[in-house]
Amino acid sequence: MKKCALILPYFGKFNNYFPLFLKSCGYNQAYDFFLFFTDSTEPYNYPQNVHVVPMTLSEFRTNASQKLGFEPCITTAYKLCDFKPAYGFLFEEYIRDYEYWGHCDCDLVFGNLEKILSPVLDKDYDKIFAAGHLTIYRNNFENNRRFMKSLEGREIYREAFTTNRIYVFDENVKCSMNPDRLNVHTIFRNDNAKIYEKDLSFNVSPKKAKITRTAYNPKTQKFEEDLRYAHLARYYLCSDGLFSASWDKDHVCIRQYLYMHLQSRRMRMSSDIVQSPIVEIRPDRFVKAKFLPSTKTGLQNRFFNVLNWFWIDTYKKRFKEKF
Repeated sequence: MKKCALILPYFGKFNNYFPLFLKSCGYNQAYDFFLFFTDSTEPYNYPQNVHVVPMTLSEFRTNASQKLGFEPCITTAYKLCDFKPAYGFLFEEYIRDYEYWGHCDCDLVFGNLEKILSPVLDKDYDKIFAAGHLTIYRNNFENNRRFMKSLEGREIYREAFTTNRIYVFDENVKCSMNPDRLNVHTIFRNDNAKIYEKDLSFNVSPKKAKITRTAYNPKTQKFEEDLRYAHLARYYLCSDGLFSASWDKDHVCIRQYLYMHLQSRRMRMSSDIVQSPIVEIRPDRFVKAKFLPSTKTGLQNRFFNVLNWFWIDTYKKRFKEKF
């Protein structure tokens, strides 16, 4: 069997750095696991391991209605975030040859999945990770239907799928929209499923201009700031993976992450960036790089992390949403 199929229904226009996302998918040729259900007809350079299935939002809604046995409420594409845990059930016929399936967002770039993720997949977990931007499930009949199990005597999935508000069913976050954690992760926990919860990603905080990691803490079940490796830190994507280079006492320390999630962050990118062997990820843009820094001097650049457009972009977005 093949390793893992990542399912990504996406309707509308992809973000401007979608070609870089695709490039990071193509770096992971050991994985044949990207399935896109989309109405986009733009001529992107899709890698061989990215498979595109033409579909409209209306067709997604019809398919969900037929499979679930009731009419789901999907007024906008954004509402699909609540349906992510059901993709293994809704698209079961596409993933029969895979040991695992998962869902991901496209506002991220992948690192070396073979090196970081494969060892986890080899340990027979039912569910891997707790965040909505990448979650993976063991692909079998029972596990693909576990999201339907009741919680506190309620069919939470039906509640989530039939309301027009965002229910936050897909990830383990305590928030005003779901203060009681009535979500798929809690269902798996209560069902004594085998879960891997360690956060291997670099989830960039959407509240700070400087690239700052927030990581899921399985003990507190919260996303918390992680500033352990922030001193003079810079970030790079290349064919070998996704790296951070930071200063640690008297040397440059290189670390790898599974992926970087750039939630709610406008990222500028010139059209020729995808041709660069090494790409540096800065707070508001992607730029070409010649090498990963190996000295403190190579890390130091007091302007790149300060002079950026993050707050201007943020205030412009808030103004547009308000008026």
